[in-house]
Amino acid sequence: MNLRAVLKMHVVVDGIIFQKDPHGGIARVYRELLPRMCEQSPDLSITLITDGPLRAALPQHPQIQKKALPPIRRTLRPKGALRLALYPFRRVAGRLWNVVRQGWVGSGDGAIWHSTFYTTPARWRGAQVVLVHDMIQERFTQFFNDPMDEVGRDQKRRCIQSATVIACNSETTRQEMENYYGKLKQPQHVIYLAHSETFRRLSADSFSTLDQIHEPFLLYVGSRVHYKNFALLLQAYAGWEQRERVRLLVIGKPWQPEEHRRLEDLRIAGRVQQIENVDDELLCQLYNRAVALVYPSLAEGFGIPLLEAMACGCPLVASRIPSTLEVAGDLAFYFEPDDATQLCAALDACLAQGKDPARLAAAERRAAQFSWERSAGAMLAVYQEAQALQQRVILL
Repeated sequence: MNLRAVLKMHVVVDGIIFQKDPHGGIARVYRELLPRMCEQSPDLSITLITDGPLRAALPQHPQIQKKALPPIRRTLRPKGALRLALYPFRRVAGRLWNVVRQGWVGSGDGAIWHSTFYTTPARWRGAQVVLVHDMIQERFTQFFNDPMDEVGRDQKRRCIQSATVIACNSETTRQEMENYYGKLKQPQHVIYLAHSETFRRLSADSFSTLDQIHEPFLLYVGSRVHYKNFALLLQAYAGWEQRERVRLLVIGKPWQPEEHRRLEDLRIAGRVQQIENVDDELLCQLYNRAVALVYPSLAEGFGIPLLEAMACGCPLVASRIPSTLEVAGDLAFYFEPDDATQLCAALDACLAQGKDPARLAAAERRAAQFSWERSAGAMLAVYQEAQALQQRVILL
């Protein structure tokens, strides 16, 4: 037997996540992981398939081949009123999509399938790997109650249950996965995520001028959808005694009309500032200069902004949820996620103690323990395990 042939590994990656969200964290995860995995293993080759317009940049490496398929998914998944009208036929459409696309994807003999967002190929004869990001849609069905959300949850369940090996981005995610799906027979591994090297401590003399941003400020980064608990942050900030001295800076999409009304009702519109299209270099500056990053989520799978902030010497004020405890340990100022009064108390404690040098140094050391190189090596080991298990099945 040719040992070199055994060591070679071909992975087909469904790049669906790069078609879904231009600013999403999951796309960033794969941009970080896939090229590093190729660097660590010259015998790894990746075919990255897409079947529609891209909304996020693809990972780049000579061992990653891009393959654009006809846009079948868009044809079979219409939007608007037609989408709702065809909802009863969603499963038939999904099976049709898989069958038609199979001709371009192949049978999977000797290969590994890895979807970036829970798709499963039809009649795949190779190994399958999944990286589970969170169980938020399963936990908060009251927030994800669109007719197609159920389809997405079913698709995710099938993807996880058919995987040869399962990876999760935290022990929190792994435990929640088993809470919803029961004990799974496949090998399971926790692969922690990391932060970009862009995020680091800056010296005061390297700060650039931040036009139209008033200091001091609290920092909020990311989406403001329901489970992110942004409404509680606004409620707490409106009642916080220090709000006239410390502003709230929000990084993310423009305000929605209802958010404008909420700010006016709470009488804090003049104290809360929103900016969008912030690149990593500017975000690094903001972390370095913020009083604290406020992270009030009801649930998360991991929490990359926590690492970014810690690497930049930015104190954390965070809801006490399992994933944040797993990432930040005892280095955040915690509050219960449903208690605005506790959030105000955590903000006060952070103002008094957050910039303690020993605390910031400990946070920086903790952030350094999370490495994309280490994550890539762990994911590569998952691929190797899946390949070995599949070969064992073939031999049997």
